[in-house]
Amino acid sequence: MRGAVFLLAVLSGLCGLAACGREAAPGTSAAAEHLEWRGSSSCADCDGIETVLVLQRDGQAHGYRLSETYLAAEGAARFDDAGSWEVEGAVLRMLGEGGSERRYAVLPDGRLQARDGAGRRLRSGDGEALEPVAVGQDP
Repeated sequence: MRGAVFLLAVLSGLCGLAACGREAAPGTSAAAEHLEWRGSSSCADCDGIETVLVLQRDGQAHGYRLSETYLAAEGAARFDDAGSWEVEGAVLRMLGEGGSERRYAVLPDGRLQARDGAGRRLRSGDGEALEPVAVGQDP
């Protein structure tokens, strides 16, 4: 039951960011709203991947920032992506400025799990998911 309540809160937050009828609280700017997730995942040719995803709303635009750091004995390589996002049912769809597309399922406990282009579970890293970190407002 607790997981279902948390999911509703996360989806309400996503819906609020997507302007699904929820107004910003008095004295706050909708442009400053954000949701953040972090996580680590396995990697076939590195020691792991650390991921940070931030969803934002800037007026009517829905933006995201995604940072993936590939860890290896020789050092780390960081890749950043940004673009727009939308919610399709319980799936978060992100379209990168360079043409990339990513999908994440919103799990019952509020975590985000990577999906393929059709929204299906990925075979690798099936149990891996990004954990919600913060809901807040930028100064």
